[in-house]
Amino acid sequence: MNTPQLAAVLLAGGSSQRMGQDKALLPVNGFRHLGERNWQQLIELNPPALWLSRQPHQAELGLSAPDGCHYKILADDVADAGPLAGIQAAVKQALHDHINELILLPVDMPHIRSQDLQQLISSGRAVNKAACYQQDSLPIYLPLYLPVSQELQCWLDEQLHNPAARRSVGSLIYTFASVQLPSPGNHALTNTNTPDEWAEH
Repeated sequence: MNTPQLAAVLLAGGSSQRMGQDKALLPVNGFRHLGERNWQQLIELNPPALWLSRQPHQAELGLSAPDGCHYKILADDVADAGPLAGIQAAVKQALHDHINELILLPVDMPHIRSQDLQQLISSGRAVNKAACYQQDSLPIYLPLYLPVSQELQCWLDEQLHNPAARRSVGSLIYTFASVQLPSPGNHALTNTNTPDEWAEH
């Protein structure tokens, strides 16, 4: 297999309907907002590429990448289709840019740590499979090697253009070979979708 070329992707393009406000802009101690807090967790992985999944109509987050790191903003090809649309856009870009692995982190996880993401990367690399935690399908590590990368892209396209499809990351994990790790604990996988969940986090 070629030398790993990792893109770390922050999924911050959702509509946040249940929250009632943009989850990426929620205030967090020590950071301007939750988006910046989780962006920092990705920076600590020292990836060659840092990508932000964000829609053109959404407010800018004011994020940047370290020198020498490739930074790009990705918009969904299919609107209002959930995190699977962000994953599809990232896979499409990765294949174009010759990136051969992705780590994808949703913005709404206020306790996730860079070491939790590194554990997914290391475990997935060891067996050359997708990797996530048992508790949730995100964050997820995706290796992109032939022919799986092309099969994955076709599957994502089909899911997003089929109104009857589940459009869930769980379906992706079920369809493609993956390893599921025990929860890292420390509320790392807590996600916040509503004001009540945010207040309790």
